Amino acid sequence: MVDENLIRLQHVLCIIEMEEKKVLRLVMIITCGLALTTLTTSQLPATCHGYERILIPCVPYFVHPGLDDKPTSHCCKGAKQSLYRAMGDNTGQGVRNICDCLRGAVPYLGFHEPKLIKLPEACEIKLTFSTPLCVLGPPTSPPNQNK
Repeated sequence: MVDENLIRLQHVLCIIEMEEKKVLRLVMIITCGLALTTLTTSQLPATCHGYERILIPCVPYFVHPGLDDKPTSHCCKGAKQSLYRAMGDNTGQGVRNICDCLRGAVPYLGFHEPKLIKLPEACEIKLTFSTPLCVLGPPTSPPNQNK
């Protein structure tokens, strides 16, 4: 009887240990997820000064690859403010600046280009410039093959 109780106790302790590992694993996954979707202005490329509102609230939308998800209303509000601010600069420099910011953010912060391109449509923002051209830059010509 004592051996049987000892075996049961060992079994229970083993189950508790496995559950603790599962909880620890879950905590680690959540922590990593938060680290990936939390961004401060000091982490932004220098070209993004003044356009933090389009990036910081939209990080969860930009870093997850699925195109089916929607940006939050907070993300859309920040995007609208930033994009309208850029388009409001009559010199065109505002659009150049925000495009430089977005192009710089893709490799630097691991944003998915299709998400950046789709953001104005997803947030119902009317633009006066091409989002693909802004995010991807002008198409590159193949090198001249004539010698």
